[in-house]
Amino acid sequence: MAEVEQLEEITLKEFVIENTKDNLNLIALEDVTDPRNIGSIIRSAVAFNIDGIIVKDRSFPSKSKLLYKSASGGAEHLKIFKVSNVNTSLRYLKTKEFWVSAFDISAQKDFTKHNWNGKNILLFGSEGYGIKAKTLENADFKFRVNMNDNIESLNISNTVSVVCHHIFQSIK
Repeated sequence: MAEVEQLEEITLKEFVIENTKDNLNLIALEDVTDPRNIGSIIRSAVAFNIDGIIVKDRSFPSKSKLLYKSASGGAEHLKIFKVSNVNTSLRYLKTKEFWVSAFDISAQKDFTKHNWNGKNILLFGSEGYGIKAKTLENADFKFRVNMNDNIESLNISNTVSVVCHHIFQSIK
């Protein structure tokens, strides 16, 4: 039998106020609910020095064993900010000098050509529907992950991993 402690939680506002880093990268997930995908995203975020993940409280499966198994211990090393409204959080972060970059299949700009220094929110939507139109209005930039024409898109967790790896390499 193992004894475990509840992970310490900090609010998004507290984190932003207390953090003095020049380069901050947060992931925002809109309507991504699959525990395996979220766990994989957490694992990649930790591997590539992402500072936290913003999730909608109602759709975050915080009690899912699959999520924590897929995260492979990563949830202990990453701030997970559960918010009631992703759009409200994005608007708040923009007032704190964050840039919101949406990753959307309809975007034309290649994310690898962007300067990722500074404070960034990497916004990803659900696999089935992508990012809602209302949420896209909060984006300062819209990017795509370029790939060959044999397949339309990657799984959300793979896309996040590719993006995070590139950013990790570009701001070392």
